Amino acid sequence: MYLERFFVEGLAHASYLFGKDGQAAVVDPKRDVDDYLKAAEREGLKIVAVLVTHAHADYVGGHVELAQRAGATIYHSAKAPAQYPFHGLHHGEDVFVGPIRVKGLDTPGHTPDSMSFYLEADGERILFSGDALFVGDVGRPDLVDMKVDPRVLAGDLYDTLHDVLYHLPDDTIVYPAHGAGSLCGRKIGTAPSTTVGAEKLANWANQFRTRDEFIEAMVANLPDRPFHFYHDPFVNLAGPRPLAEVPKPALIQPGELQAEYAGALVLDVRTPERYGAAHLAGSLNIGGHLPVFSTWTGMLIRPETSLVLVVEEPEAAERAWLDLARIGYETIQGYLVADAEAWRAAGLEVRETPQLEVCCLDQWMREGRRLLDVRTCAEWNQGGVEGAVWINLSRLGGRLDEVPAGPLAVMCGTGYRSSIAVSLLEREGRADLVNVKGGWAAYAQRMCAEPDTYDFRCADVFERMPVAA
Repeated sequence: MYLERFFVEGLAHASYLFGKDGQAAVVDPKRDVDDYLKAAEREGLKIVAVLVTHAHADYVGGHVELAQRAGATIYHSAKAPAQYPFHGLHHGEDVFVGPIRVKGLDTPGHTPDSMSFYLEADGERILFSGDALFVGDVGRPDLVDMKVDPRVLAGDLYDTLHDVLYHLPDDTIVYPAHGAGSLCGRKIGTAPSTTVGAEKLANWANQFRTRDEFIEAMVANLPDRPFHFYHDPFVNLAGPRPLAEVPKPALIQPGELQAEYAGALVLDVRTPERYGAAHLAGSLNIGGHLPVFSTWTGMLIRPETSLVLVVEEPEAAERAWLDLARIGYETIQGYLVADAEAWRAAGLEVRETPQLEVCCLDQWMREGRRLLDVRTCAEWNQGGVEGAVWINLSRLGGRLDEVPAGPLAVMCGTGYRSSIAVSLLEREGRADLVNVKGGWAAYAQRMCAEPDTYDFRCADVFERMPVAA
């Protein structure tokens, strides 16, 4: 049997193409489906089935487009309220992909209509578990906007694990729909696959003595939920339009920004250093160079928001377009190529965010300036700068009244999230802001002269950010 895993790093989303004797199926396809079609053609396979484990919350799928282009049938739970043509499967019902018998298993808990797919081929037992069972983790029960109590779903998930999945042979290979970094779980491991036996022994969700204890653990300390998580399940159930129909952004000139795109949010996708050197006033910086770009966009920007991108080169606009289309954001109006002189010539306000070296930070604080740390709770608990104020970036917009006044340095783990925070605060009217270059990772490993190096790099920033008398 041929089996290939496709992984979208930023979303930590895994999909699968498998087949034998000329026929193939795809499990939980990503929105850009060309990769599956090319791989199937290369392997001499025809895609006859698209298997969907549930209506995912964290990305928009390519199930409808793939089925149309391949001439395949979409299969998922008969309980799913989908609005496109599909074959609804009941628990234990089979789908044949060539000689491979695939059994649909009702595995509710992450959603009411979650379904996993079990097969045996070439001496191997395989489970495509969707978001029911991950490597070292299980799916969250709180991502359904259908007036379903998360505690009810958590109870369903307990039953799914103990009455269905853990009854499969221990050597069953588990291929989940997400890996480490996905917000659909909490403690997902880094390995691409696992086994049923390994999860029975080591999964943190299998340590609770009773169903009630499991339920309480499942609804406690859940990660923050991005805006697109409220949007994408319904797009997936309605049937996403083909990717080619999502408008690509066109180049616009600086003079057009205030006239034709005045209502759009300017999203600067350059690195913190490039953004800090010169950026448009009021723009939001979320760097497109890292895989987490789409996740942070979904956390901070609503899907219906009209966007104008600022990029270093046109190719970056197309990359951002794809990343955002994958999470259902289809409102990019155009893009600007970064050019501070052209912006000024067009009458646009250009600002700078100084980048503070970590060897200047202790002196910064000794002189009475403040530090805001926007890392996660887990990162903060592992260490932080004494005297810093901690507010998780995902909560910052709702806690602006807690942000210290006066000159403020902002820190995260590497300088990426802190630049996002700086741009958010600048949009709220703050001007006395600096970004800590390299973040906590650089600060924790700093090797500075004693006392802290007060060279021209520090002095220049300090002179621009005087402490109030």
